Amino acid sequence: MLRVVLVLVGLSPWLLPFSRAWLPLGGAGQRLDALFAAMCHQIPERTLVLAGVVMPLCSRCAGIFAGAAAGALVAWPHLRPRAWRFWILGMSLCMLVDVVAQGAGLYPVWHPSRLATGFAFGYAIAAACVDMCGAGRGRGR
Repeated sequence: MLRVVLVLVGLSPWLLPFSRAWLPLGGAGQRLDALFAAMCHQIPERTLVLAGVVMPLCSRCAGIFAGAAAGALVAWPHLRPRAWRFWILGMSLCMLVDVVAQGAGLYPVWHPSRLATGFAFGYAIAAACVDMCGAGRGRGR
């Protein structure tokens, strides 16, 4: 069940723009977008556009959500909790370096780096959750 929830939540910001573009969601689409406002700054120049609709999250947060979906789906590797902590810390540091470098003006907003660092972090968090809950191997720890 955990895997299903993480995959659905992880895909939701990616599917919402297409839903808003192709389905008559009206105000419901805007309310769904608003659910993500508490999680992300939603600065337009840092946000991707899919199917002509602005995503409800910036590219880094969208990467985190996509990574969470992939991490829950794949749930690999199988590590001990201590190893997961190091992996999550490493991905956090990679993301922090990108945030600081971009904030310092070393390079402009570059969606590939925002997506990649967010994806790596989200993957690590979700894969660790699934693995440590035993959902990745059918047993708990």
